[in-house]
Amino acid sequence: MVVGRGLWTSDRADDLEHLVDEATSAHPRAGNVDIDLSGIERMDTFGALLLERLRRAWAVDGVEPEVRGLKRRYRVLLEEMKRTGLEPQPPVRPHDSILERIGREVVSISIDAMALLNFIGASIAAGVRMTGRPRTFRFTSMVNQVDRVGFRAVPIIILITFLIGCILAQQGIFHFRRFGADIYVVDMVGVLVLRELGVLIVSIMIAGRSGSAYTAELGSMRMREEVDALRVMGFDPVEILVVPRILALIIAGVAVIHLFSQSKA
Repeated sequence: MVVGRGLWTSDRADDLEHLVDEATSAHPRAGNVDIDLSGIERMDTFGALLLERLRRAWAVDGVEPEVRGLKRRYRVLLEEMKRTGLEPQPPVRPHDSILERIGREVVSISIDAMALLNFIGASIAAGVRMTGRPRTFRFTSMVNQVDRVGFRAVPIIILITFLIGCILAQQGIFHFRRFGADIYVVDMVGVLVLRELGVLIVSIMIAGRSGSAYTAELGSMRMREEVDALRVMGFDPVEILVVPRILALIIAGVAVIHLFSQSKA
């Protein structure tokens, strides 16, 4: 007969697992053994799991140990462990048809499109309201954002664009030389930068540098419930957080594009 007593809870997980492992290794497949659990003071699902593991380890040819003396409220836990098993069932992935997957993607894209339209509409509405109430415009915030987006980005933009201009000129000379058209390289670089690459590359750099910073900043503010705090105080978060940043991107973007074109030309 094996006697169990005391607390069979997760607080004593290490000690209980050690005792169960010792019992199963010292008496493997004990067979017809009685387990007296009348001395157990408290037991949770972890203790019931260990008892079920011990009972299954001692089962021999269909002969299982008999559990005696266990209180009724704890016997329910042990019976539940017998039904559910010791190992978790592998998750069953539902088989989705092609139409279901397409439908989910369409719904997801529609939700994102509605959120984008809602954001654009809220920004336009806030800008229109601020034209009628100039005092509500955060000029200081816009100047700060222009400094962050424009002036602080000047060194890296000059470096990258100067290297791009050098590469364009070098490749143009290398290929135009075959046709005796070296003198047109300068015109090619100037036209290409002013008409095509200037806006494109600067937009990509601004989106990568400032757009990601805006996303992280506004996302952290929403996570810390600062946006909700603005609404509670009666302020419009779009007027305070979004409109100054959009205007700063427009102003700084034009200035940076001009600087980009001059540095490459």
